[in-house]
Amino acid sequence: MDMLRPRSPFEAIAVLTAMAGWSWMIQMSALSRSLAEVYLREYVLLTTEGGDR
Repeated sequence: MDMLRPRSPFEAIAVLTAMAGWSWMIQMSALSRSLAEVYLREYVLLTTEGGDR
């Protein structure tokens, strides 16, 4: 926990930037996972709806 305590203004900015970047990465990961899931569900509906399988 001592590593997160900034000792200078530069370190405080670096910690906040890292936290913001991590948050943005998690949100984009969740969005891409959701879009991939929707795509795969639609693909399954389209392929099984015609009675080919």
